[in-house]
Amino acid sequence: MIIAPATLLILGGAALFYSAIYPGPYSPQAYRDMPIYALDLDNTALSRQLLAHIDAAELLQIVDGSADPMAARRALEGSEVLGIVEIPAGLQHDVTRGESPVIGLLANAGYLLAYSQLADAATKAVLDAGGELGAVAFAESSGKPGLAAATQEPFQLEVIELFNPAGGYASFVVPAVAMVILQQTMLIGLGLLCDARRALKEGAPKGVARRIVWTAGRNIPWVGIYLLQFMIIRWIIFPVYHLPAVGQAAYLIPFLSLFLLSVSLLGLLIAEFFKSAEDVIPFLLFTSLPIVFLSGFSWPLESVPEPLRSLSYLIPSSAGVQGFVRLNQLGTGFSSVITPIVTLLAQCLLYGGMLVAVSRGRYRAAKVSAG
Repeated sequence: MIIAPATLLILGGAALFYSAIYPGPYSPQAYRDMPIYALDLDNTALSRQLLAHIDAAELLQIVDGSADPMAARRALEGSEVLGIVEIPAGLQHDVTRGESPVIGLLANAGYLLAYSQLADAATKAVLDAGGELGAVAFAESSGKPGLAAATQEPFQLEVIELFNPAGGYASFVVPAVAMVILQQTMLIGLGLLCDARRALKEGAPKGVARRIVWTAGRNIPWVGIYLLQFMIIRWIIFPVYHLPAVGQAAYLIPFLSLFLLSVSLLGLLIAEFFKSAEDVIPFLLFTSLPIVFLSGFSWPLESVPEPLRSLSYLIPSSAGVQGFVRLNQLGTGFSSVITPIVTLLAQCLLYGGMLVAVSRGRYRAAKVSAG
């Protein structure tokens, strides 16, 4: 079989290429020094101290400030800042009377990740500073430091981000996307083999047992090639980008071998149903986005309508993502991925059986053409 160089390039290196460059833009993991506008309508010593606490937060940086709402709005609309912290007029007066003034936070939700991190950081900074400065201001005005201390929050909450120490976007999305990259590049590469396959004059061997062995032999090389690429991704690329990876090879390699076998069988099956590469590419391009959506990392599968969720059981990446994330990020064993393993086994039987059945038709066609 003569395989086009472009097909070999896709099968032999596309997954590595995409996996190497995809995490790059997200390598900082989290925003640092997000620019915000300080709209200080109180302009008192307490409001300035509050803004100083906010500016000292690791993720936040006050880049401009005034009492002009229009200037703040122009800065936000011009993307000069990602948010506005509004200090209301009468802040110090309300605090000294024991009241709780409302600090406004306007954040650009168009950048979802930045919005989430900015909101969390600003909320924590305001609460921390408010508890400290408010108690001091109340104590000075009331002359009752004990009562001021009692008005502060009696409990503190410490949030520990398990399995994602940096709390970053890359640690969340890259491992799942890596599985989709492996799948889609293999499907495209094997789908393009339809031209080379149809150039063959000989058919599949006679007999069910021999066709099963023949089908397995067609898949083993691709599984081996992609398993090697996965090992490079997992044990070289992941550490380079400091992505959390605690899974053991004893669990990851067998699981990924099963996943890649399912993808390989599906890819060769797709090649059987298309006459030329020009037909394969549009099909895979149009199905790529639904496949990503049904992989369960961009949106929980539990929240997907049942008919669409049922389709996810036919897509290797759906089970592959769920299993790989548990094994790699959580460091669990096979007991936590029984459902993905059973799903992948069922896919292998389904797609493998269909390939054997299709190859029987090829054997008959080759026999007729030879006779």
